[in-house]
Amino acid sequence: MASLLAFAALALFGRALFLGHSFAERDLGAFYYAAKWLIAPLAKATGGIPLWNPFFGSGQPFAGNPEHELFHPLTALFFVLPFEWAFRLQVLLPPLLAVPCMFWFLRVLRRSRPAALAGGLAWGLGGFVLSATCLLPELFTAVPLPLTLGFGVLAFRRPTVGNVVGLAFCLALQCLAGEPGTLLALPPLLLAALFSETAARGRRGWLWVGFGLGLGAAIAAASLLPGLHHATRTIRATGLTDSMANEWSMPPVRLLELFTPHVLGHVDRDNLGRYWGRGYFGAKTFAFYYSLYPGLLVSLLAILAWCTRRRSLWLWGGAALLGYLVALGDRFVLWPLLRHLPGFSGLRYPEKASLIYVFATLVVASHGFDWFVMGRLRARRFLFPALGSILVAGLALAAGLALVAGRGGQLFSVGDAIRDALRMSGVALALGLALWLARAWSRQRRGLLLCGLLCLDLVAVGRALVPTVPVESLATPPDFLAPLLRPERDDLVFHMAEWDPKHSDVGGLAKPPRLARWGLPMTLERDFDFTQLRWTFESTRAWMETANGDQRLIEPLLERRGVTAIIRFGPGVHWQGNRLVRPDGGPVVEVLFARHANPFVFVASRVEIVHGERGWRDKVRELGDQVVATACVEDEELPAFANPPGPAELRFRRTSPEDFSMDVDAKGPSPSFVAVNQTWDPNWRVTLDGRATRVIRTDLALSGVIVPPGAHRVKFEYRDAWVTAGLAISIVASVGALLALLLARRLGRRRASYTS
Repeated sequence: MASLLAFAALALFGRALFLGHSFAERDLGAFYYAAKWLIAPLAKATGGIPLWNPFFGSGQPFAGNPEHELFHPLTALFFVLPFEWAFRLQVLLPPLLAVPCMFWFLRVLRRSRPAALAGGLAWGLGGFVLSATCLLPELFTAVPLPLTLGFGVLAFRRPTVGNVVGLAFCLALQCLAGEPGTLLALPPLLLAALFSETAARGRRGWLWVGFGLGLGAAIAAASLLPGLHHATRTIRATGLTDSMANEWSMPPVRLLELFTPHVLGHVDRDNLGRYWGRGYFGAKTFAFYYSLYPGLLVSLLAILAWCTRRRSLWLWGGAALLGYLVALGDRFVLWPLLRHLPGFSGLRYPEKASLIYVFATLVVASHGFDWFVMGRLRARRFLFPALGSILVAGLALAAGLALVAGRGGQLFSVGDAIRDALRMSGVALALGLALWLARAWSRQRRGLLLCGLLCLDLVAVGRALVPTVPVESLATPPDFLAPLLRPERDDLVFHMAEWDPKHSDVGGLAKPPRLARWGLPMTLERDFDFTQLRWTFESTRAWMETANGDQRLIEPLLERRGVTAIIRFGPGVHWQGNRLVRPDGGPVVEVLFARHANPFVFVASRVEIVHGERGWRDKVRELGDQVVATACVEDEELPAFANPPGPAELRFRRTSPEDFSMDVDAKGPSPSFVAVNQTWDPNWRVTLDGRATRVIRTDLALSGVIVPPGAHRVKFEYRDAWVTAGLAISIVASVGALLALLLARRLGRRRASYTS
């Protein structure tokens, strides 16, 4: 195993390990590179657990948002290693660790070493895990899954303290990744594993497994408790629309990816997918996971194992079928019912359920490996005809596509299709030759030879799934950001790419949230994964609709929010061939600085009472340029206010992202209204001269406070009781589990000494 892992690490991640490259595919470059960079600076700035993130969306919760995986063990790397290395290890360590995880689980299921090794390679180096390397929450949740299942089986067979505590900690490791969609794969797979057990079926085993799962949830409370509370405050709590939830429903044809890796297209073709699958099934077939290919050998053995009709595999087959049907999403007739079950309405991407059928296929394949490769059943009787059929099918497909070359138009690339068919035939031929040449070898040597061929097959496909770029392309800010990075600047940035569609497809703009990587706070950016506060999402949507309706309001609305810098294309920028050009020769992307913008805190000269988003939009259109100095407050927050508010002088002082204060000299005679260009959150505690006062939601998502006439000290502090409670539960549960484990081991040693 060690030599195969070393080979895979060099072949897949050699550039990241030795050539100064890093990972930037999809969400890695678009979101996680910036989000992970914030962890250490925010912790240093706050002197503890970073609860608030001032860089996203005018400020958002940080520790309470499980998207940031703040309490996951791999996050500790950002505190002990340089950021670039810590970020790279987040991506390359999990696939390499996944191999021994699955190996151990299959050994728990009493599979032979070669069979377990084949399953481990197909899991850690297979298409699913390597595709998930650009989707960190899915990756961190999926990789420990075999450990959770393995300890679940052991606790069911023999409910010792060690097995139950192992189950608890492995489940906690999954939960700390904060990805509920992938975590839902655990129940059907665990049930399949437990019901397949014949050694113990009593109530006692089920109770101990349930206790281990409950203990694991308690250990992960630091992430689960605030995460569940945070979910109730996002747009997911009200249920996602069909278009949001059904995005990336898996096309049925993807089942063929068990045999050939490029059914939906070639990732190494700039993700265009020129293969026939995408053109035939339409735009919705752009895959959430780039590949699900587990290796031709594994898929073939799984099918042969299922054909034996052994009852021990029926439950795994049922789990695989369930995962496949759910992954179809809106192509599955029962999906609308499933989507509206409690807890499911806020989930996206049905294709995440493909984890279930891929995992179940690997487990069944390990049984087939033992029966047809390591066992008494003659491999030639079953494998040779199957491999020959695949070889003939691949050659026939290649020949057929060659005959229609030039007739496919733009629906598919005949060259790619022919190469894919020939590849499938070539792999089948190599496996058949290996079995024939090794027919006189021992079972162990024959099994290891097939594992080596499987590793070569998976690495050859997997290299395209983990592309890298030079670190400088990620860490170096674009030239147009230079004016914003001067030490004397302190800007709040609005990126036109979030509003104007013509900006959206140009990677060179370094769209949000990448700006946070260089310490630039943003506002009105897209909610990347629907994890921002609900009122932030709604206010951004209302702002976009208002800007689309009357573009003259864009400038005063941005000034109202304190935006001092706007990133946009220069005038006249257009495509010339494959590059953007500007007629006057100026920079393609430019930064505009606002002539006037409100500071972070300011005194409103007018307060307007509105009702809902529509009321806010109507009032904004009525106010026009006067919106800059106006605070629009919901009637539920403030039923009435006597205009005009009193003037005041402010002296602002910030000590950390979670703690700032201001001295307010309110001149009277009416109370003053101090507006704060920061997201409203009930976890902000505000005191007026040491006495608690209320922070008022203003302009749909921002904050404000009423200050009576006179000199006052107003202090804002952010506290999240859910994070505190979750941490306390996690610490108590972890310490209790470890003490129980130590006590059990000590008692075991005493009993052993007495019996000896």
